Amino acid sequence: MKTAVRTLVRALAWTGLVALLLMAALCAAALHALTPKPGEWNVPVNVGPWQRQASVPTLLRWGTHPLLLPLLDGRSLATRTGQWRMKHRPDGSLEASCTPCRAQLDALGPQPVAIDHVRITLQARGADRFDGTLWLGNGAQPVVLPWRAELKADGLHLHTALAATPLQQLVNLFADAVPEARQARIDGRFSFLLDATLGGQGLQVQRIVPRLEGVAVAGLGTEALVDPDASARCRPQPAMGRIEGWLPHAVLAAEDQRFHEHPGYDMDAWLAVWKQNQEQRDAIQGASTITQQLAKLLYTGDERSAARKLREWLYAVEMESTLGKGRILQLYLSVLPWGDGVCGGEAAARHHLGKPANKLTPREAAWLASLLINPDLQLRRWSREEAASRERVAWVLGGMRRLPPSRRESELEALASWQPPLARPLLAQPH
Repeated sequence: MKTAVRTLVRALAWTGLVALLLMAALCAAALHALTPKPGEWNVPVNVGPWQRQASVPTLLRWGTHPLLLPLLDGRSLATRTGQWRMKHRPDGSLEASCTPCRAQLDALGPQPVAIDHVRITLQARGADRFDGTLWLGNGAQPVVLPWRAELKADGLHLHTALAATPLQQLVNLFADAVPEARQARIDGRFSFLLDATLGGQGLQVQRIVPRLEGVAVAGLGTEALVDPDASARCRPQPAMGRIEGWLPHAVLAAEDQRFHEHPGYDMDAWLAVWKQNQEQRDAIQGASTITQQLAKLLYTGDERSAARKLREWLYAVEMESTLGKGRILQLYLSVLPWGDGVCGGEAAARHHLGKPANKLTPREAAWLASLLINPDLQLRRWSREEAASRERVAWVLGGMRRLPPSRRESELEALASWQPPLARPLLAQPH
């Protein structure tokens, strides 16, 4: 009897040891499989008291395996975008929902884009291929995007297309951050095609083809800017009417050469800047037209966020309708900050150059317009006689469309030795 017991205990001990060794081997194999290869998309995961980087492609393959997928039902996943609740659907797909949800889009600035509710489905369609649907927003009319993707080492290569969707519906997604969404009547439809990669660097857009149709905005009250006193925020300044002469042409050349061609926004410029901002995140650039910049000066302020850009766009679209190009340009010229605490083109001409705006030469007008990129900084650069500042004036002269070629050549020749008459004494003052 004792021999039998000893034999049984020994067998159980060996069985337990084999099981432990097998579990250790499985854990080691799992950890090895989770270890990201060089350049592979990875995220930090907690394993007991330890944290290690894990391969996202491996996690996705495991998470969508038919045997493991039911284990995710009812579980939650904390991410930088928010808390995602998992659900195993009867058709074998995985559903995840996030309320609220935030996404960091570096090309739109440092502030994340917030949406009250996001829901997404994911269905495996073969080796490393997936598709599903993305719903944005709560309520009866969410924005719906079907998508498909292929999993590669650097991330999910995505393709999606938004069918023509009412603009009001899209703007309402951001109603908490865009108060104008509830105030304005927004007509028109928006659609796009998108190819992007979701990986360790976030969402990187390779191709986006947007389309806007029938855009109109009303109800924001921009018709009040027809009042000639709308520029009163720049006072005290010289009594003035319209700013004539070369200065308006110089400002158009410096700030918005397609001003008379676009409807208040320039989609091509926006797409070019989006691509540039993805590649150079340390120097985020804008793509604002003069109309959008006027909206920023008068209504939205200059916070770097997607919500502010959307608000700016709404005001710009309405101003194009209520004011027209001529009034928009005159308002812009009258409220611009021009360095040294000076506001408005007429005051800037008298302060910096000692003459009325309508008496400026093309060279002087181009110099004033060249300051607008950052007036106080540009004035300091002129005091140090930096070549780049003179080159910018030459660039503005080159873009002044109504300047005859012969006059342009003579102005460029004179620019090589020209110095603004009042710039150097003024710059000697502390800032």
